[in-house]
Amino acid sequence: MLNRSSSVICPPNPNREAATESDRGTVSGTSDQRLIKLMKSIYQADQQVKYLHLQAEVDSLLQQLQILQKQRLATVQSDANN
Repeated sequence: MLNRSSSVICPPNPNREAATESDRGTVSGTSDQRLIKLMKSIYQADQQVKYLHLQAEVDSLLQQLQILQKQRLATVQSDANN
C-alpha cells in the first residue's frame, strides 16, 4: 500500500486481507486489482532503477568526454607554443 504523504510502500495488513469463503468472489476481483497495482508499481520501480543507472552512466561518459576535450585542447595549445 502506498502512503501518499511519505511515498513509502507499506506491507499489506494481513487482517485486512482475510476473507470468509462467502466473500471469495468479491475478494478475488479485489485481489486481482491489488495484484495489478502491485505489478505496476514494481514495474515502475524497476524502470526507475534502470533510468537512474543509465543517467549515472551518461553523467560518467559526459565527464570522461569533457576530460578528453580538455586534454586535447591542452595538447593543441602546447603544440602551438612549440
